[in-house]
Amino acid sequence: MAVVWRGAALFGLWVVIGGGATPADLAMGVVAAALAARASLRLAPPVPGPALRLLALAALLLRLPWGVLRAGTEVAIRAFAPRMGLRPGLVAFAPALPPGRRRDAFLALSALLPGTVPAGTGANGTVAIHALDTTQPIAADMRREEARFAGALGGHG
Repeated sequence: MAVVWRGAALFGLWVVIGGGATPADLAMGVVAAALAARASLRLAPPVPGPALRLLALAALLLRLPWGVLRAGTEVAIRAFAPRMGLRPGLVAFAPALPPGRRRDAFLALSALLPGTVPAGTGANGTVAIHALDTTQPIAADMRREEARFAGALGGHG
């Protein structure tokens, strides 16, 4: 079943990138997606775990455009309004997600939060978050977003 899901996702990507709608283009896309799905299963086999919660995942994905717009706007306002006073620095965040793909995906997503960028992992397992304003509740915001992310992916595994 994993090959079907990966193949369908890769075929969708093929259609979006290639934009071809002729029967020959679509046939080539099916072949390429099937080969890529087979290769991806050998390189990154499916990891057993909790199932995706599709509604929670959809809600998470629908928040992305708003998050990107909000983050960009806040950074621009802070950059062009000196009276807001930037207080940049690093904030330690202790993720609940264990090291691995899910944590990496969450940290990539968290870069869309206003004024935050993951900047490395400490020896004690914390993640350094570069923030534009360290007086803001950065760690609390990260915990809330991590819980939402983990919920959409079916837990903390």
